[in-house]
Amino acid sequence: MIEQAIEEGPSEVQGPDTLVISVDVPGHGSIRRKVICPLSMPGSGRGLVGQTVGVRHVTDDPDHVDDVLVVRWPSEVTRALQPFRPEGPGAGHARAWRFLTQCAAVVTAGGILLTVAMLIGVVFTAGELFADLPAWFRPWDVLAASAGAAALGPLAFAFCGARVTTALSHSRRMNPTPTPTTRTGQSSG
Repeated sequence: MIEQAIEEGPSEVQGPDTLVISVDVPGHGSIRRKVICPLSMPGSGRGLVGQTVGVRHVTDDPDHVDDVLVVRWPSEVTRALQPFRPEGPGAGHARAWRFLTQCAAVVTAGGILLTVAMLIGVVFTAGELFADLPAWFRPWDVLAASAGAAALGPLAFAFCGARVTTALSHSRRMNPTPTPTTRTGQSSG
């Protein structure tokens, strides 16, 4: 059973909580083990206190607090760690838009990095950095294209992310099957 969730102090960089697990060992009583919470948000371990987990350990020594392997987490942890797999009519569209969202993030990051490199090469070295490159390479054109990617990439990312949400609204994961309702005030006949 998870007995306690320990959060890092406010002066340190907050990370995942440390969970204290109590293990009942026949003939040895109860031993305690510590494990890092798989949910990365600080404070998320508090919701797991009191729940049972399946663990494996090698020794019954109470001083070996790190001797633990969690083999079964509570259901909310299992759901949170599941990969993105929507179901239903909008699932294919959601996966495609999510892929395009990730591509837009890569284009944005690449555009920013290339813009910085091109600015260093064009402005600070007056183009001497590109002297050994082929004649068809035009640094100013590459600088303009990379700056455009850095500027338009976040817009594409936001647009594709909105399309993922729209596609998921049509899937079963976001819209569970409606429960049947009964009609009142009508007579059967």
